[in-house]
Amino acid sequence: MIFVQQLSQQAVLMGLASTLVLSAPVAGRAEEIFEMDAITVTGSGLAVGVMDNASSITVLGEDQIERAVPTSVARLLRDVPGVQISEDGIERISIRSQTASRTAVLINGQMLTDHSNYGQPILIDPASIERIEVVRGPTSVVAGSSAVGGVINIILKKGAQVPFEMTTTVGYFSATRGYRVSHAMAGTVAAGQGALDYRIGLGRSEQGNRHTSTGVLDPSDSEDKSLTLHLGYRQNNHYFALDAMAFDLSANSFTEIDDFTIALPKRDLRKFALSYEGVDLSPVVNKFSFSVFDQSIDRVFDSNISVAAGPMQIDSHATSEDAQSTRGFSAQAELSFGPRSRSLVGVDYSDDALVTDKTSTRTVTNPFLPFPTITQTTSHDRASIQTLAIYGQHEVDLTPDVTATMGLRWYDVTAKLHASTTDGVANALSANSDQGVLGAAGLVWRRGEDLTLRANISSGYSYPTLSQMFLTTKGGQVTYEGNPDLRPEKANTFELGARFDRGDLLLDATVFYTESKDYIAKIATGTTGTWQNVDSARSFGVELQAEYQPAELAFRPYATVTLMRREMTYANGYSTYDSGTPAAAGRIGLRGDWQRGTVFGDWDLFVRGESAAGLRDDSGVMEVASRGHGYATFNAAMTAELSNGLRLSAEVGNIFDIAYEGYDQNPGAGRSLNLVATYKW
Repeated sequence: MIFVQQLSQQAVLMGLASTLVLSAPVAGRAEEIFEMDAITVTGSGLAVGVMDNASSITVLGEDQIERAVPTSVARLLRDVPGVQISEDGIERISIRSQTASRTAVLINGQMLTDHSNYGQPILIDPASIERIEVVRGPTSVVAGSSAVGGVINIILKKGAQVPFEMTTTVGYFSATRGYRVSHAMAGTVAAGQGALDYRIGLGRSEQGNRHTSTGVLDPSDSEDKSLTLHLGYRQNNHYFALDAMAFDLSANSFTEIDDFTIALPKRDLRKFALSYEGVDLSPVVNKFSFSVFDQSIDRVFDSNISVAAGPMQIDSHATSEDAQSTRGFSAQAELSFGPRSRSLVGVDYSDDALVTDKTSTRTVTNPFLPFPTITQTTSHDRASIQTLAIYGQHEVDLTPDVTATMGLRWYDVTAKLHASTTDGVANALSANSDQGVLGAAGLVWRRGEDLTLRANISSGYSYPTLSQMFLTTKGGQVTYEGNPDLRPEKANTFELGARFDRGDLLLDATVFYTESKDYIAKIATGTTGTWQNVDSARSFGVELQAEYQPAELAFRPYATVTLMRREMTYANGYSTYDSGTPAAAGRIGLRGDWQRGTVFGDWDLFVRGESAAGLRDDSGVMEVASRGHGYATFNAAMTAELSNGLRLSAEVGNIFDIAYEGYDQNPGAGRSLNLVATYKW
């Protein structure tokens, strides 16, 4: 591996050039960078192909996921237009710069909730995923709260089509000197009058400190382990399933600040779900589904900061132990009252409970005193939030070529602080509640077999977290109190788009405009602060996915590009386009297929990058710690399929070993090699 890590630029480029010269197209091997013909329900709740979907949606299929060589699911999604990764020890996803806390993350259509101030990380082994559906723009009519920026719906694998199948995936990642190992057993067997499908998956990953072109980020390591279980039974048009998963994660955050450390030693997820789906139940009921779930998250957050105040040294240590449990159910019915229309009605209910214990220790060392002064504060809080929602979506063919969709969602949310003490003394209790109606409407015009035009208006909201409403948190030297009077954040988006699929040319283009209000922000005065609905933003941009694959060429140019501007307006009226949003980001490359006897695969040469971005505060000062310098890295990837069921994937990243750092990210990896082998038998 040391030899591989020391490959010269000339040797890498010579190998890539020889691949281009010797490669030959293989009939039927072309894989799209995005799936136009995939069927998805995430955008509207109704099953519809991507080509005819009124929402801005990208689907990553199973083959695309298996060919990739990511260290995490977040890395797998980084080339989707409008998607950005944030890093603070745990990777999180934001869509259209709406931050991770305004992006809904679903597993099998069920939302993962998170009541921290950072947003929901994606806690799943990439090897257990069948496909990922990413909806860009507010999708709250179907998905509910936190879907202001968009929705990421992760569909897990079920049983294989044969009675028994085993799959093992092993990966090595030189940038972190780390590995990922996944193993699964799956199958489908006859059982009584129906069929039983099953899958058991195990995974483990250890990633060391990241190696960049200028040094090692110490600490920036992480490790995780996972277990997934699926049991399903199908009899005629009825399907029952049990799904369970466990994911344990620990990580250390690279802070770039001396004498400041953040450790996340525990971020454990447990989830159980029972579901039923029936299709063609009557002439009116096309489909009915019902699911109940139970989810728990245990997390520990630990931070240390040391500062000098004249001759004195002040050390602050904060620890938070949180236990969150969520229970809920959902039911949907797809109805058809005629050949030209479909309707969806549904109900969602969830009950989130959070118990948190925080300890803050402040140690002041004075060289003129014999002993340090130690001050410790402890707090205990117990809070909950209940959400009930009823929604409906209607689709009607206005003409043979024009389809309209309309949707409404009514929600009722109640949040309460049930118990709160500081140093054993009871605090005042409080509550928050909200009711409202959200709407969405879309229009799809099918112009022949190749072209679809679409327009969409959608609204979204993000309800405050329990932490923002009720808890006391420490941010550096500032202590923030919860605000029970917070209102939900809301956004409205207007979109125009076109999809074109001519066989040799694929195109998906979107123009969007979003207005957001009632942003929840930290407001500090000295060493104390709180949360308030004070900020707003407007965003507009263009998202593009395209691939050209003529039969006469041995390569296919492609691009996924986002051009976006976002204007933040603070409570004092100050506005700025330096809002942490790169004006341009994406991936541009060439892909092709190759074959040597019975071995075949594909190759990919691409440039990935983004423009510079930074965040100015309400006084116009650029926050240096958040600044991302513009960059472009040159990368290469290749896969090989062997006849015995073995697939090899390799990616050489940052070939020219440049130093770079994206917005809200750690310094990027230097020249590195990712190797993944998957064996299926």
